[in-house]
Amino acid sequence: MSARRLFHRPWVRTLSLAATVVALFFLLWQSDDPSEPTEAADLRGESEPDGFVVNGHFLSYDETGRLTTRFRSPRIEQFESRNETVMDSPRATLYGEEGDPPWQVQATRGRFLEADELVHLTGNVKVIRQAEGGSPLTLTTTALTMNNRDRTVYTDEPVQLTDALGLTTATGMKAWIDERILELESQVEGRYEPGK
Repeated sequence: MSARRLFHRPWVRTLSLAATVVALFFLLWQSDDPSEPTEAADLRGESEPDGFVVNGHFLSYDETGRLTTRFRSPRIEQFESRNETVMDSPRATLYGEEGDPPWQVQATRGRFLEADELVHLTGNVKVIRQAEGGSPLTLTTTALTMNNRDRTVYTDEPVQLTDALGLTTATGMKAWIDERILELESQVEGRYEPGK
């Protein structure tokens, strides 16, 4: 018997229609099941940001309304689950007391940990502070942490300081921005040229 003749029989058509209706009800029943809510991080993956800013420029003020920080970066990525912001080529100007020259800070990469108010800078980190009436003080290192809460800057890495009088190297340092104090921790060596 050919398949064509088989489908002309009423019981075969009824059986086919019943099987189709059962399959349709099964699919509709499955689609009504509430599914688990999907977190945005699950959809995009851990390494992808929740959001990003291109050519970001931010200002920070103290409680009196005085500008304390001017910050910019060509790309900033926000990771909400980690309370972390990752920055490409961050550049910042940190202002101290009124009339004091600001600190200029730059690096290849930066990470801001919002809960701790810490900025970790890595790669070609350079800090420049214009001296009053003289050449600037320049600090270079491979990694530097800026603590916005207590307005300090520190590292355990080797640092190199250059100013009008010469060159100083050390391993580790801490600086207090508002007090204009810089403390070198160990292996401090200096070469000074007083005739400059």
